[in-house]
Amino acid sequence: MTSLVQGKLETEVIKILWEKKDCSPKEVLVALDNQLALTTVSTILERLYKKGLLKKGKIGGRVRYTSKVSQEVYSQKLVKQFMGKMVSSFGDLAITYFAKGVEHLPKEKKEEITKLLKEYEDK
Repeated sequence: MTSLVQGKLETEVIKILWEKKDCSPKEVLVALDNQLALTTVSTILERLYKKGLLKKGKIGGRVRYTSKVSQEVYSQKLVKQFMGKMVSSFGDLAITYFAKGVEHLPKEKKEEITKLLKEYEDK
């Protein structure tokens, strides 16, 4: 699986694109309060594009980027990737600590998790 957003800057940039829908590198730079060099912003956008998270096109000869995945879909993929890494690194220990953490959730979330586990058990 291609690694999703890793760093703080990539996260900030993709959040800008979710909010504004369509941006040039310069517009992203302005949204970041001109804290970086334009070449740095362009590099971050290109990395996100290569990860399959952005679409790239040209309008009026200028490069524009849009988000390819919604924030919800991205969050689901990120959590799945994170959990996969945790389980592959720590095995049963990761699952045990996740299960113990469920006791601190609100009743509705516990019921939702229980329902999901039951659905997987029935398959």
